[in-house]
Amino acid sequence: MTIETQTLTPQKPGLAARGSTFLKVLAGLLFITALCAWISLGVGLAMDVERGTKLILALAAALSTEALFWTIAALLGVSVFRARTWIWRKITGRGEQGA
Repeated sequence: MTIETQTLTPQKPGLAARGSTFLKVLAGLLFITALCAWISLGVGLAMDVERGTKLILALAAALSTEALFWTIAALLGVSVFRARTWIWRKITGRGEQGA
């Protein structure tokens, strides 16, 4: 009987590690996108652009910020629905124990 030494191959980064890198890059890109969208909205409001343009700028800012929020939540592994429920209960006072 022989003892095998150093036969273990180094493990490749798993899907979670590769996904985490992807999410970090995506979060960075979405941060830049959201920042540019909010700056564009501010410039548009300062220039007093037409109503339709304001709507498009506000929509772009809102959607890019929402995408950034959910990407960061996925990156952190936060149970966002549970956190939202907890925050809602703290704000409204509903569902507290002993109330």
